[in-house]
Amino acid sequence: RETKMGKATRRKKMAMSNENSEVSPFNAQQTTPLLNDQYEDTEPFALSLEAGTGEPDKDANEDRNPPVLLTKDDSDVSHAEIEEADGRSQSRLIYRMTSSFLVPLTDQTGSCGNIVTGLLSLTLVGGAIGLIMPRDSALKSPWYRIVSSVVGYIYFLSWSVSFYPQVILNFRRKSTTGLSNDFSVLNVVGFACYATYTCFFYWSNAIKGEYKQRNGEDSEITVQSNDVAFAVHALVLCAVQVGQISIYGGFRMQPLAMFVKLGMFFGAVIILAYAALILLQVGPGNGLLWLDFLYLLSFVKVAISVVKYIPQVILNIRRESTVGWNIWNIILDFTGGMLSIMQLIGDSADMGDWSGIIGNPAKFALGFVSIIFDIIFFLQHYFLYPDHADEQLEDNTGEPLLPSNEGRP
Repeated sequence: RETKMGKATRRKKMAMSNENSEVSPFNAQQTTPLLNDQYEDTEPFALSLEAGTGEPDKDANEDRNPPVLLTKDDSDVSHAEIEEADGRSQSRLIYRMTSSFLVPLTDQTGSCGNIVTGLLSLTLVGGAIGLIMPRDSALKSPWYRIVSSVVGYIYFLSWSVSFYPQVILNFRRKSTTGLSNDFSVLNVVGFACYATYTCFFYWSNAIKGEYKQRNGEDSEITVQSNDVAFAVHALVLCAVQVGQISIYGGFRMQPLAMFVKLGMFFGAVIILAYAALILLQVGPGNGLLWLDFLYLLSFVKVAISVVKYIPQVILNIRRESTVGWNIWNIILDFTGGMLSIMQLIGDSADMGDWSGIIGNPAKFALGFVSIIFDIIFFLQHYFLYPDHADEQLEDNTGEPLLPSNEGRP
């Protein structure tokens, strides 16, 4: 027992002397492993010394903790996995960006989040187009020329895109149930009149001369290039909708109402009779000009816009549902109507010529008419008939417009 106590005392003294003198425990004079008992609990590495050398046994340490080496193949695999992960991240980003821009075309519910995403995307695209397109030199303020161009193309894009959701929905459902045939046919007639009106106001020098003669030499026509593009584009898309109704048997299930047929007949008679009176030219004092003929077409468009929404409102009430009537038609139509009025008022104020509103009544009236009916459709879709389950769309076995995100990395 004394021997053991003596050995322990000597070890403590030697450890203290080594710390004070800052001498390594592996002293060159030391030939026995003094630290084996002192560090027996931790065992950080092999402490056996090669006899007579005073150096650690490197082989023992290497056997206990072998080094991990990264081979060339392992390095290649790691880089490949990193590149694959980056590719998946980029694919997800592109998919989300594409989905956000296509929300007005793919969404059927019109939820708050989708509305914000869709309108923001259209604002960015329309604003970019407005910045690069030619601006109206008739506007006095250079800064307002940019504002007018941006607002004009945002409203042009909103109103133009508003026709696509219904066309896509009809194609996916392989049916036009829920869409009023009377509304679609009247749309074609109305936009045919409006396209004629805008094209002549924008390109015809004779019409511009008659306009100045009536409203003054300083007066300018406020019809812009985006108005012309919208009218022609809308006419084409409305014609496509009528074609879908014919293909999917919509006219057999829902024939045109008698008042629509009679209205189209009498409207055509009035328009042709007015054009005949102008062509006959009884005398320059007869007061009939081609400018007046275009105004007649514009009022026909306004009258059709007032009437055309009524069959759709009645159809939604009878069915107690808005299924089949895409809500994005209304969201984008409402946006376009508000921006259209803003641009018209702003242009007239900048030029100091309010004849732009008086001389372009169709644009001003169309904005208000569409806004009033859009509010009615909002009430029907979100409050009166909130059930938007579409059995025909769910039963359709066709592929969706965008691939599902399930299973995506």
